Amino acid sequence: MNYLAAMEMELLKIDRNQISINAKDLSSILGTSGGEMDQHTMELIEKYIVECKEIMTPMGGYVLFEADGLELKEEIEIEGMRFHIGKILKRMLRSSERYALFAVTAGPEPERLSKSFMDSNQFLEGYIVDLIGSGIVDSVASQLHQHIKNHAEDHGKKTTNRYSPGYCSWDVAEQQKLFSLLPDGCCGITLTESSLMSPIKSVSGIIGIGTSVKYEDFTCEICPMKNCLFRKTLT
Repeated sequence: MNYLAAMEMELLKIDRNQISINAKDLSSILGTSGGEMDQHTMELIEKYIVECKEIMTPMGGYVLFEADGLELKEEIEIEGMRFHIGKILKRMLRSSERYALFAVTAGPEPERLSKSFMDSNQFLEGYIVDLIGSGIVDSVASQLHQHIKNHAEDHGKKTTNRYSPGYCSWDVAEQQKLFSLLPDGCCGITLTESSLMSPIKSVSGIIGIGTSVKYEDFTCEICPMKNCLFRKTLT
C-alpha cells in the first residue's frame, strides 16, 4: 500500500512459520516457578502447540486514517467519529500523523478445541489450548505490527505501540466504533452486542504513525487499572 493511500483495507499475508509459541513462556501463567513444569504438562503443551498451529486460520488487516489533531485531552477523532481513549492513550498517540486501525485473529479452531476439552472435563488440556490460542493471536498481532512498522520506516516514519479497547481505561464498548471503520466481516471477525469479538482469540486496536511518535513497550506503571487483564508484572 502506498503511504499516501488511506481508507483501504490492507490484508496481511501471515507467515505461519513466524508464529512462535514458547512452551516455557506458559510456565508462569500455569503457576509454576522458575520456568519448570512437570513432564506430563510439558508434553501436553508441546503437543497442543503443534496441533493448534496446524488447525489455526490466522488473519490480520488494517486501514490507515489521517490523524485528527483534536485538542481534547482524552479523545481522538477518526472520520468524524470520536473515540474516548483516556488521557494516557491520548498522550501516547498525541504526535500521530496517521492511525492504523487493525484486527487480527487466530481463527475459531483453537477456541473450538479448548471448548471440546472443557465439555469433556479435560480442564488442563482445555486451559492449555486456551493459552496457546491467546499466544497465537498475540504473535499474529506482533507480525502485523512489525509489517506496519517496516512500512512506516520506509517512509521515514515511526510507530507507537498497539492499543486495544479495554486497555488502560479505553472502554471495550468502543470496539463497535472501531469495527464500523473496518470492512464488514473484517478477517472473519464479528462483534457481540456486548462488544466481544468472535472468534474469541482475536484482537483489534490502533497504532499511531508519525515522525515524532514514540514506541512504549507497555505503560502499566502509569495506568490506574490495577486489575486489568492486559497488565504485565513490573519488576
